[in-house]
Amino acid sequence: MIFYINQSKYILSFELDAKYIHSETLVVYDSIRPTKLYSRSYDAATDSTAIDFGGNLKLTKKSQDVISGNTINNCSVLAAFGKSNVERTKLNDIYDYFAKQVKDILAPGMSLSKYVKSRLDKDESGDLKKFILNFLKASDFNIEDVVLHEEEELITPELEQLIQNAPIGNEAKAEMLKRGKITNTELTFKHKAGEGFYDLSEEYESNGTMRFMGLAVILNFLLKTNRFVPIDEVETSIHYELLAYFIKVFLANSEGTSQMLLTTHDINLLNEDFIRRDTIWFTDKDELGETKIVRLSSLGLHKNLSPYNAYKQGKLVKLPFLGSQYINLNDD
Repeated sequence: MIFYINQSKYILSFELDAKYIHSETLVVYDSIRPTKLYSRSYDAATDSTAIDFGGNLKLTKKSQDVISGNTINNCSVLAAFGKSNVERTKLNDIYDYFAKQVKDILAPGMSLSKYVKSRLDKDESGDLKKFILNFLKASDFNIEDVVLHEEEELITPELEQLIQNAPIGNEAKAEMLKRGKITNTELTFKHKAGEGFYDLSEEYESNGTMRFMGLAVILNFLLKTNRFVPIDEVETSIHYELLAYFIKVFLANSEGTSQMLLTTHDINLLNEDFIRRDTIWFTDKDELGETKIVRLSSLGLHKNLSPYNAYKQGKLVKLPFLGSQYINLNDD
């Protein structure tokens, strides 16, 4: 894994299976040359893990022993460090990066409605709402305004049963039931159509509109903070031109060290000049069904040749082998 903290480049490498971390290495590039922060290895003969700490960390021998003692065979050195009461080093910055800056994966089926509402509810200055509206208008949406409404609903016996079975803490449940009512929030969108304006609640908006609005909130978050956000199948429910615009806005306006890891099936991105070849990786299955990842820049494609055309011709990675489109429905 390659990541950046305060303009320094870090590379964290693992070799592991279901039971053991066989090796783990962390290096930092404070200059053009790497400096080792630590390396660990597993010895199967003695069923033990050895850690070699780099002098750059300036850890005392006592602290090294504490971290080593907490590093069991299936635990990373960073995780063990988080459990250890030792002096502050570069490892604190790295541990905080994974604990606080790396966000959960945004999966294709996830609804972003609650996330959007929670961010807008905390938007006291109105800057986020302004950013969202400008982003949607620039993306050719006819949305003029977004309003967050709050409504209180009395707790009926049926609703009480739902609350009792909800995956929330007992204290929160007790507080709701004590109040006798809950607060629901809903987004209303004001659309412009011709000379008129029409209000639509979020339940009548398309999945694409809600998804793209959620991406706008994520984009604002990335541009204002230093975070790492992985998004699986980023093209889900949105038009290709909107996907390209989302990525271009991030690249053009990101002045910090925020990063996104995007997976996609949309090969049209291979045609875009704004995406560097060394940031593109292919997943490729071998004859055993194992997935390999291959970097486009390592495949020797000439800079004047189109990655899109080369991919379509099967010159970069193997394409799915498809049989005849005609099927004999009577063939047992």
